[in-house]
Amino acid sequence: MKKAILGISAFYHDSAAAILVDGKIVAAAQEERFTRKKHDSSFPIHACRYVLQEAGVSYKDLAAVAFYEKPFLKFERLLETYHAFAPSGFVSFVSAMLAWIKEKLFMRRMLRKQLGELGDAEIPTYFPEHHLSHAASAFIPRPSRRRPS
Repeated sequence: MKKAILGISAFYHDSAAAILVDGKIVAAAQEERFTRKKHDSSFPIHACRYVLQEAGVSYKDLAAVAFYEKPFLKFERLLETYHAFAPSGFVSFVSAMLAWIKEKLFMRRMLRKQLGELGDAEIPTYFPEHHLSHAASAFIPRPSRRRPS
């Protein structure tokens, strides 16, 4: 059986989904291609459906879902940044904290709800470090990593 992992970037800008099957990128898409909203930050439900279909994998068959960053680590970075530049940025701080306390700190719950539109299976969800996600996006598709067929 194929090992498929769905990767998701959402709720910031340019939301997208990608799927790896047996360690190879099979499909990737930005949500804006489906919604026609430039820099769409919504949950990439259309992109998720597309990559699953392209890979020939159903949601219940996924080995894992990965969200592009750790919410608590990002929250900590925000607090450190606002603290370093206080008191300037107070209005921005209040606005950001309302969003974080209301939703973003509870990303696992929010993702579970959104992923429920794809199926009701309990798929393990992982939150890799943001900068490791960038590194992986450069490492995984590089030609020298590919094995000869």
